[in-house]
Amino acid sequence: MMLIDMHSHSDGSPEFIVEQKKAHIASILNATTTEEFQFNQQYVGNQQLVSYGVHPWESARQVINQQLLATVPVIGEIGLDTEWTDVSLTIQRPIFMQQLQVAQQLNKPVILHTKGCEAEILAILKAYPQLTILVHWYSAAEYQNEYLKRQNSYFSIGPDVLTDTIVQQFAKKVPAAQLFIESDGLESFSWVLKRSVAVNEYPSILEMVYQKVAQLRNISVEQLELQVQTNWQQLLATVMTK
Repeated sequence: MMLIDMHSHSDGSPEFIVEQKKAHIASILNATTTEEFQFNQQYVGNQQLVSYGVHPWESARQVINQQLLATVPVIGEIGLDTEWTDVSLTIQRPIFMQQLQVAQQLNKPVILHTKGCEAEILAILKAYPQLTILVHWYSAAEYQNEYLKRQNSYFSIGPDVLTDTIVQQFAKKVPAAQLFIESDGLESFSWVLKRSVAVNEYPSILEMVYQKVAQLRNISVEQLELQVQTNWQQLLATVMTK
């Protein structure tokens, strides 16, 4: 059965993208620059989408490519962050809002990065009730129920579900029809496992994440994979109508 990796980064590694194709893993590969988008596009297959959006960490360095933003199937990842970057929110906010407004105008799904700004982003989203959002790696103890109540929302569980009790509790709560699994790229696997990770380990570690989430939800891995595939097809149907 084909695995879905909702949110990944190539980090400039063609080998990573090739490994995804080799293992028949469908994914959204995120790009935060025009160059990264073009790089990813060189290697992807028909099971991979390439998204584009200026990441909050890059908001002081990157200018939004408006033409590219208007043509990609998914916008992201975009958002706000006060924990993992020293870029001021006064710089991050206008970049985030510009991209969110384009997504609203063109009815494109967005991948959201919410670290440390969960409450602010939740408040902002009230003005965009019809927008389809994919919240990646949600790890806050607060506002979980508020996010889960929002319509048109998906949530991808990352590799820290292997170690983080807050994420484990969240993984139990996400409604089945809103659930995805993600790697966030090899660097995130390395961060969680506290060791270097080879490209050829990627499929087996992603499977470990699936196994953990299935265990937490008291279902089989096959049931989880089938549900995530169903959600993927629903998302693709939304993307392809844009």
